[in-house]
Amino acid sequence: MSLLEVRNLSVGIRRKNKCLPALGGIDFDIEAAEIVGLAGESGCGKTLSALSILRLLPQAAEIEGGSIIFNADIKEKGRDLLSLDEAALCRIRGRDISMIFQEPRQSLNPLIRIGAQISETLKLHGLGDGKQARAAALDMIEKLGLAEPEKIFNAYPHQISGGMCQRVMIAIAAICRPRLLIADEPSTALDQASQNQILTLLGQINRNFGASILFISHDLSLVRRFCRRFLVMYAGRIVEKGPAETLFSAPAHPYTRGLIGAIPNREHRGRPLANINGRVPSIEDRLPGCPFAPRCPQAGERCLSAFPPETDLGGGHLAHCIMAGKSHA
Repeated sequence: MSLLEVRNLSVGIRRKNKCLPALGGIDFDIEAAEIVGLAGESGCGKTLSALSILRLLPQAAEIEGGSIIFNADIKEKGRDLLSLDEAALCRIRGRDISMIFQEPRQSLNPLIRIGAQISETLKLHGLGDGKQARAAALDMIEKLGLAEPEKIFNAYPHQISGGMCQRVMIAIAAICRPRLLIADEPSTALDQASQNQILTLLGQINRNFGASILFISHDLSLVRRFCRRFLVMYAGRIVEKGPAETLFSAPAHPYTRGLIGAIPNREHRGRPLANINGRVPSIEDRLPGCPFAPRCPQAGERCLSAFPPETDLGGGHLAHCIMAGKSHA
């Protein structure tokens, strides 16, 4: 039994009188204390998948089918998050499942001091009064490596750097020690040193608190460093998933091969990087069949008629491609 089991999740976006497919029946699991990556270009549906778990979708989006089973306690039967009312969801958000959002400065309230924003979640879930929440917030600030915890506690968001704002967002998400932490592009727009610090902090939360992490990124080099297993998403579909070592050494889907080939490394020094021609289709432009077919050099007629079934390549390596397991030389 996995901590989180997503089955056939479909999400549509309402445009005028139509509901256009944004997520097309995705499936994945996250085990207890596991770090799982979710990778793909911008516009592929990564953030939408994360927001669906917590049912924080924008007003124009609606879940059309599927289930999201959260097994918070191995002694109890898991609950389908899609069937819960808002009150039950509020008891889970922030306490059992937390999310680190993109753009920390936009997520923090500019009119409220940092300490109050960190301790608020504890108070909302009845996990501490004013003094206890303050002490826990100061302790979390210190554990995240921020100097002068009292100064940070009393500061406003505009008085600290972007890297510090991201750490504050991590503190808010981790203060209740959730079972699952969703990190949506947590190191975007940060310099290399800050990126390393954020990954180190997330790793500590995983080890010290036993929290599972869904790590969302368009940067496969970060996914490779941080995740033992990852999912590759394209145009609202998960096209490949498996152990990180396997996907990097023997990618089965042409989209995954293109992403990996575009990563700068020493082996590619002096040679042009791989390039995937075209762009991710908007939800208005998605056609039946494999969504990657218009950009795929191996696409045939079969690819245009139906989304390829899942091919099991062994060892937890799965791919949706009619060429999976065949030579692509």
